[in-house]
Amino acid sequence: MVSTAAAALEQSTCPAVQVRGIRKSYGSLAALDLVDLELEEGRFLALLGPSGCGKTTLLRILAGLEGASQGEILIEGIPGGQARARREIGVAFQRAALVPSRTALENVRLTLEVCGGEGALDPEALLREFGLGSFLNHYPHQLSGGMQQRVNIACALVHRPRLVLLDEPFGALDELTRESMGAWLSRVLADTRQTCVLVTHSVEEAVALSDRVAVFSGRPGRIVSQLDIALPRPRPPRIDPNFSREAERVRLALYDALGDAGVEA
Repeated sequence: MVSTAAAALEQSTCPAVQVRGIRKSYGSLAALDLVDLELEEGRFLALLGPSGCGKTTLLRILAGLEGASQGEILIEGIPGGQARARREIGVAFQRAALVPSRTALENVRLTLEVCGGEGALDPEALLREFGLGSFLNHYPHQLSGGMQQRVNIACALVHRPRLVLLDEPFGALDELTRESMGAWLSRVLADTRQTCVLVTHSVEEAVALSDRVAVFSGRPGRIVSQLDIALPRPRPPRIDPNFSREAERVRLALYDALGDAGVEA
């Protein structure tokens, strides 16, 4: 029989995310093929690869929004579906999922109504940090696409879930706003120690935000390389030679694994 102390130790050393032998098929179409990875608590993982390689499919399986054809997902030792039911996962996909009849602030507060507010971030302060202080009482149709996505990300973060899943969340933003939002997100997650998985096509974004990059093959998606980002936090600006060298290292690894066809790098 395992002692209480030993059980507590085992629980404390359990990876935040475990992906074991995941396969996913849609009829005769194979989307993912034997994907394995582990991610420690508080770490930031970027999924990088060509369009259609299954990155978003893996994110949806992690979120408990669809099942795998084979294999299992564990979020801090429990199945992904159970973690989602416990409100321990926050998700922001490419398209903002906002309630049209609620203002920006009310949409963020809705997350707390559904998920609970214990230990949560302040919705109004969060939106102000996102540069939306003048738009708190605006409805989604009164916001630009980029503003809607910022509200969407705030909804994913506000209840401080154990795992945050982001599918190209900055794609609708201009380049300067995208960089500043990425820097802010990095600071927030460093403070809250939330574990994060990001889908991106951008090498620079992956290097700026993540601790580790998982490179996918083309369909059916497999992880062909994992690279730790050898830069301190806070990260140097993208024009810094150290940043440029690390981005080039990741880009070369990506090209080595995939070639340059279909990869936005």
